[in-house]
Amino acid sequence: HWWFTVPLRLRSILRGGAVERELDEELQFHLEHKIEEGIAKGLSPEEARYAAMRAMGGLEQRKEEVRAMRRIHWLTDFVADVRFAIRNLRRTPGLSAFVVFTIALGIGMTATPFSMLDALVFRPYPVPHPGDVVTLVSTSRDNSFDSFSYREYQDIRDRTKSYDGVIANAPLGLVGFSAEPGATPRAKAGMMVSGNYFRVLGVEPRIGRGFRDAEDEVPGRDAVAVLGPDFWKSEFGSDPSVVGRVVRLNGTDFTVIGVAPETFPGMQIFLRPDFYTPLAMAPVFSTNPLKNFFLDRDDRELSVKARLKPGTTQQQAQNELVVLAQDLEREYPKFNRDRSAAVRTQLEMRTQKGQNEWKFGVIFMGLALAVLLVACTNVAGLLLSRARTRTREIAIRLALGAGRFRLIRLLLTESLVLALLGGLGGIALGYSAIEFLSTFSIPTELPVKVPFQMDARVLLASLALSVMSALFCGLAPALQSTRTDLLSGPKAADVDEPGRRRLWGRNVLVVAQVSMSLMLLTAAFLMFRGLHQSLDEGIRFAKNRVLIAKFDPRLVQYDMTQTQQFYKHLVERVREVPGVQSVALTENPPLGLEEFAVVAFVPDGFQMPRDRESFTSAMDTIDE
Repeated sequence: HWWFTVPLRLRSILRGGAVERELDEELQFHLEHKIEEGIAKGLSPEEARYAAMRAMGGLEQRKEEVRAMRRIHWLTDFVADVRFAIRNLRRTPGLSAFVVFTIALGIGMTATPFSMLDALVFRPYPVPHPGDVVTLVSTSRDNSFDSFSYREYQDIRDRTKSYDGVIANAPLGLVGFSAEPGATPRAKAGMMVSGNYFRVLGVEPRIGRGFRDAEDEVPGRDAVAVLGPDFWKSEFGSDPSVVGRVVRLNGTDFTVIGVAPETFPGMQIFLRPDFYTPLAMAPVFSTNPLKNFFLDRDDRELSVKARLKPGTTQQQAQNELVVLAQDLEREYPKFNRDRSAAVRTQLEMRTQKGQNEWKFGVIFMGLALAVLLVACTNVAGLLLSRARTRTREIAIRLALGAGRFRLIRLLLTESLVLALLGGLGGIALGYSAIEFLSTFSIPTELPVKVPFQMDARVLLASLALSVMSALFCGLAPALQSTRTDLLSGPKAADVDEPGRRRLWGRNVLVVAQVSMSLMLLTAAFLMFRGLHQSLDEGIRFAKNRVLIAKFDPRLVQYDMTQTQQFYKHLVERVREVPGVQSVALTENPPLGLEEFAVVAFVPDGFQMPRDRESFTSAMDTIDE
């Protein structure tokens, strides 16, 4: 039974020396007992010993049978192969070091872009049970990943049954922040969220508390805020007494009620909110004075997420949401005509059309794998050359009765040791490269952070690549080495097989290496050329004589009239500065991070199709 055999096997592994001594003692006991039986039958001690040995079939044979019955010979053989591989590699330290360095360079160059791809695509949301969190999107003919209005969010929250909770948040926006009432506001990034935001996500604040549902019911009543962990450290020095403190956001006093935990940097990849406020405080942060955030159904600026109930599938939730969208289309045909809704997973949201960051991650990952493949072909070529010097050793082993498969395992173990050492070095190189990339700062007012890190998935991927590298590098040399001629092999250590057969392996590796190197050089040239054209030819103005500055009068509570006067006086005064040739205003500067606004239009004199009322296009606002 397993409860009896498993402890015995574990003891054989962990205390192998003691188990072997016990086996020797037991077999010696049986041998002596049979010798005594032979002597009792009248045999001499020598004859009795020979008879006992013949009866037992040999002590070493019996030991092998007992060891085979434990069913751990695969592990003991592997340990013995590893020890032999280490001793053998120590005889050629130069070659071993070069192979390890080559594999380490390939693994390190692969770990860095995989960390990028992991952060952009695969890394789950930093919340408990992230697989249950889905994104709800509004769909139309022009956009399959559109946002919802506040009224639509309320309809979804109150009229659906497939979710344990539905949350909403507005886009991250710049806010005027001052820690003291009389201090000059500074630009920080805040996010408005629904009152159930932290509760539905399962996020417990580090200190203080999260929002209550009642704090998101009456517009402008509850001016409370939850600080982000990075903002709490940088602005308040990780002071735990910050709870209850009053800060000013866009000229309004807010009471700090909690601090988000370190494990929750936010639900976005690059942007980390400095603080969170309830959606009910939208009048303080409104960016569109022509729209009523709480009433206008066409003011779609909320991202909606939900947590699925246990046992509810994505398709069931999708069907319920589509039915609700059809009801809303009948109830509000003016705002919801030809609109539906969909449930999207995290992977679908991160790889949607228009999100190009993950595509660069895939490209870099493909190039890194090609570099690793080149490194593996180099190592395989070296190991093929080294295999020629072991012809005599392999031939003698085969002549003594070693199986070909057993020798292949032995040679692959040597490759595995080299690959694992190279993998450890590659992980160290990858970690250093990822830490170096994390030091880059992006020139923007938003709290942007490079999210690349050496996490468990990157480590496992690096180890898996190490094992695959061992198979790729060592399989061909192992197969070729075990094809040694038993007649000529033991006579010399440098015997080659006649004809073309001895060169085909090396020729294939050389052709593959040259092909992949040429591909990498071509890809690098095309990427450099594309970047050069984008920077030098894609922007049709003199970049070396242009100074760009950004202003946001809303941070000091300017209304529309004051804002217009501010920009008018700004242009007049800048024109008077010596050395200034011309001045222009634009809402979205070239190479800016902000998204363009979308405007609906109908071409003059064009007959619109029956299934749509207008077209949409990106829009920018400039001066005359």
